[in-house]
Amino acid sequence: MTDSQDQGPRGERGGDRRGTDRRRTDRRLPVPLWRKPWALVSYGVLGALALVIALGGLRGGGDKGVARDEQLNTSTAAIEPPVSDGPAASAGRAPEDAYGQAGYERLIVEGQAAVGRMVRAELYCEAPENFTIVSGDTVRRALGDLIQEGRIPAAECKWGSTRDTQREDFLLIVPPARAREFAATPVVNDAFVERHRVVGLIEWIGPTQALALRPAGIFRGVVSR
Repeated sequence: MTDSQDQGPRGERGGDRRGTDRRRTDRRLPVPLWRKPWALVSYGVLGALALVIALGGLRGGGDKGVARDEQLNTSTAAIEPPVSDGPAASAGRAPEDAYGQAGYERLIVEGQAAVGRMVRAELYCEAPENFTIVSGDTVRRALGDLIQEGRIPAAECKWGSTRDTQREDFLLIVPPARAREFAATPVVNDAFVERHRVVGLIEWIGPTQALALRPAGIFRGVVSR
């Protein structure tokens, strides 16, 4: 009896345990073509192309690509500053000497009263270059007549002799008609820099906003000293 009782539970546990396993043993169905990776990529490309075409239609078909390129590449023309005759400081006055530091300081102190005055001075100048004019300020007519496309030919100079203990920076405007005369002045070694020694007649302009407040004058020719 004990044996039969022992075999009872074993009989119930007998048989194939996998009989109640409901997991599918068949293969999965193949992925549809419209879900393939290459198909998804194609959808993205077509969508981007459609968006580009739609944006192009919204911009209008009348605008041509060439016209847009010309508009982007067109540079703004140089704006010439307004011109004023200014005070006639040199009218009826003979040229005066303004050599050295004393002559320079006198012109600076007189301010607008000295603008347009003809003075004789000794300068040591580098070769002329084209300087860009700062727009927005009114300039004297004598200066405005020399401005071409927003630039003016000028040379950076030292006001005074090489014997002077102190010399000031000065911008000498060289008109094209005086370029050869300027070039013919002697070139000397000034503190290890080659400069033109110019003893000349200068139309004093003084500091002006158009030249970034640099004291300047116009070269009107060579004089003897």
